[in-house]
Amino acid sequence: MNIIKKKAIDMMERKLSRTGHVLEVRAWDPATFFEIDLHLPGLNMEKWQSVQHMKVKVGDYAYRDYTPAMWDAETHTCTLLVNSSHDGPGSKWASSLKKGDAILYLGVGSTLHKPVEDRSLLCLGDSSSIGHFLALQQLAKGKTEVYGAVSFSEVKHMEAFKEYFITALQPVLEKRWDISLLSWIDEQPLEDQCIYITGHIPTVTELRRHIRKREDFSGTIKAQGFWA
Repeated sequence: MNIIKKKAIDMMERKLSRTGHVLEVRAWDPATFFEIDLHLPGLNMEKWQSVQHMKVKVGDYAYRDYTPAMWDAETHTCTLLVNSSHDGPGSKWASSLKKGDAILYLGVGSTLHKPVEDRSLLCLGDSSSIGHFLALQQLAKGKTEVYGAVSFSEVKHMEAFKEYFITALQPVLEKRWDISLLSWIDEQPLEDQCIYITGHIPTVTELRRHIRKREDFSGTIKAQGFWA
């Protein structure tokens, strides 16, 4: 990174960065997935109507987007759910956090994903999508059903997901050279469905292409890739 770009980022951080604090960190077994409870003083969560994303500083001149989930507007708290199985600054950041640490972020912004009233929401994604789908579920509570499937590479992570969260999302096991979510969606009716697909970008692309070829599909697809 050149000097000019570094200076621009330094200036942006000084003007826009906000501070939060880590309340608790829970590692799943194996420790390649983390629940990170945060206190974000001053952040107004009451008006959130769509899934949000936080641009979090994870290293020198390095930022990653994470979804605040399971938030409490009164206490200004939320949880980030981070898949750290892929090597990179975000994974190293998540695995190094401990209670009491300060975090820096450049604000919180809306995504295009939000509940659609009077239509159930079918969600498909890998474990990097958990926070996104749980946020969608929180927004949809009392309005419509959120269901679907989340793929995992670890059996123990599937078990933890079923134990820790109350959700209609079903965990499925990833198999090498196979997109397990394709098999799952082939068992579902797709007439007039509102489908949300997130996670690994090539998988998102393949799932969207596959669904659009289905003769019974007559709904909408809202896709968002997280990583390649």
